[in-house]
Amino acid sequence: MGASVYTRERLEEAARGARTLTEALVRLGWIRGAGTNISRRIKAYGIDTSHFTPAVRTERQRHNQRRRTAAEILVEDTSDHARRIPGSRLKRVMRELGMEERCALCGIEPVWLGEPLPLEVGHIDGNWRNNRIENLRTLCPNCHSMTDGYRGRGKGRAS
Repeated sequence: MGASVYTRERLEEAARGARTLTEALVRLGWIRGAGTNISRRIKAYGIDTSHFTPAVRTERQRHNQRRRTAAEILVEDTSDHARRIPGSRLKRVMRELGMEERCALCGIEPVWLGEPLPLEVGHIDGNWRNNRIENLRTLCPNCHSMTDGYRGRGKGRAS
């Protein structure tokens, strides 16, 4: 394997005159895809990057820790551009509202033979856009797999 074109001296010079990592990469004649390799080398050499300014997006979102409330999550979204709400988020809200952490059909708790059993969120009407609390239930993977709406099963059937 030959010597790298990214010597410590070249990396130090590029980093010293740049305001961001991207700017340093451009100064080095950055080839798309090599950015991770170069940034790792900069860290490995211990080259000072404390003067780099953070990306604008990162800076804007740094202190954005607001969690969506139950009222914002537990709604029916009928728009064409609805986005699926992750099961972990639905489970968190269901716990906050005092719903039991056990399968609604067989009653098993989230521990089986001493191991964690990940309970899943099931939509009673099979419509993943309907996240109203009365339409949600926790199910063990076995019971959930036997429901009519499991993983889109029955989608498109006449009701």
